[in-house]
Amino acid sequence: MLVLALFGAGCARKQVAVTTFSWVLGGSEPAFDPHGPPDARRWALERLLTYGLVAEDSAGRIAPAAAESVLASADSLTWTFRLRDTLAYTDGTPCRSEDFRRALVGGLTRSDHSTQAWLLAAVTGVDAIRPDKPLPALGIEAPDDRTLVLHLARRDVLLLQKLAVPGVTDAWSERSGTAWKDATGLGPFRVALEESGRRLRLVPAHPTVATQVPDTVLFRFGLPAGRVRALLRESTVDLVWPMPVGTLDEALPPGYRTMTAPPRPRRQLLLVMRADLPPTTKLAARQALAHGINRDDMVRLLGPGAERRTTWLMNAQPGDFPPLDGDEILRWMDRGQLGRSFHVDMAFRGDGPGAAVARSLQGEWSRFAIYVEPHPLRGERWTEEALSGLTHLTLVESQAVVDDPSAELAQVVMPLRGPPVGAWRTGWRTRGFEPWITPRAAVGSLPIDEIEQRLEEELVVLPLAELPWVWIERDDRPRLPLHPHFGPHFVMPPVHARARVRGWPRRSAQPILEQPRIPFPSPDSPKPRPARVRPDGPLKSR
Repeated sequence: MLVLALFGAGCARKQVAVTTFSWVLGGSEPAFDPHGPPDARRWALERLLTYGLVAEDSAGRIAPAAAESVLASADSLTWTFRLRDTLAYTDGTPCRSEDFRRALVGGLTRSDHSTQAWLLAAVTGVDAIRPDKPLPALGIEAPDDRTLVLHLARRDVLLLQKLAVPGVTDAWSERSGTAWKDATGLGPFRVALEESGRRLRLVPAHPTVATQVPDTVLFRFGLPAGRVRALLRESTVDLVWPMPVGTLDEALPPGYRTMTAPPRPRRQLLLVMRADLPPTTKLAARQALAHGINRDDMVRLLGPGAERRTTWLMNAQPGDFPPLDGDEILRWMDRGQLGRSFHVDMAFRGDGPGAAVARSLQGEWSRFAIYVEPHPLRGERWTEEALSGLTHLTLVESQAVVDDPSAELAQVVMPLRGPPVGAWRTGWRTRGFEPWITPRAAVGSLPIDEIEQRLEEELVVLPLAELPWVWIERDDRPRLPLHPHFGPHFVMPPVHARARVRGWPRRSAQPILEQPRIPFPSPDSPKPRPARVRPDGPLKSR
């Protein structure tokens, strides 16, 4: 019997420990919409399921991802991307250059927002796109299965940074449907199970390569703050981000800590006073509303890390924000012939930071006979209202798509034709900023201080506070990595092999004609090889 027992023990299979990373993603489940308006929550999912030609790392550098090499012409007007020869979707079907061409063109036809058109404005033919009209001839070509060529009408020093924005060049199989369970990308994860509106389970697409990732990533949606705290007490959560409103109203249970970190580009809570809906079409109404805000209260209600220090555009000199002043409110109401009181509607995301301050704003304005009707919205209802709704005021959480003042300006000032750039609408159109909003040729540097002064005078958008990244994680494990642009995440293996970049442009008149070969870790290597530091320094986003 002893011999038989020993024999059976030797033949037993080894039990492999299964690691699950549990992620509470605050708010309702984002819709699967690769070309949708910018959304940090949707991007967190998409970045686990696929990638594009190039990617932005946590240091802000742009590196090849699906591309094996990037070649720019001497005048930086022709860009050639050579794809890796073994590129395939998680279902095994090959990924070709036509898939990336389809991704670039797909976002140009959106009628609700024109973010893709703004990002690709330098590409030949994009400036001729008109709503509800057939697409003109575009400078986007796929001459063979492994080559994609972009022809530019003018130089764009931010081109590679724009191509790294999630959704711009992300490859998705033509078999992908309209739900997460049908989304088929390049990996490193794939969707194993979707419980609509409640849970999403991801597993590694190539388990033999996934050496530094969990066996399962479980996303949970739509949980209120009380339910999240209950899960924390049960110690069944690894990451809470974004946090549901009110999560930090009580102390965290043992085993968890709150983390804050500065984002890049910066994040702001903005009050948008739409310039195309009366009474906020009048400057007097916008001034009266702006003088009825206690900005110190806003910062306190927004929680840890929020700051009052802010400007209309990044890198600008600090501006003069309207102080809380009842006499100024009465003067502006009289000047604008608004009567003794007026009424406006205000929309905000019910599971976002705007919900933390909306009631306080409503109470403060009511003291001065400005009556505001709040409308907390979630999911698709909020997305539609922010882009095309009829409320006079919206509280929006804003982050530029690229780290440049021109991206913030494009969100505030709408193009003369077509929908807004970004995830929300101001209704303000003016020819004064057209050379920088939709440039037809190379223009000079952005006159930041002059534009800042104009934005301060018009008050279509009022910055309320600057927001940090805030999340909850376990305190008995190493700190989770942070991507300043996209938020906290977990360690992921590299998805690209060796790559080379030639003709990377600088802000000077002449581009670099040759760059040294940049080594990247190979998934088949036991240890990642560190990049060699050359005398001319690492390749950085300019």
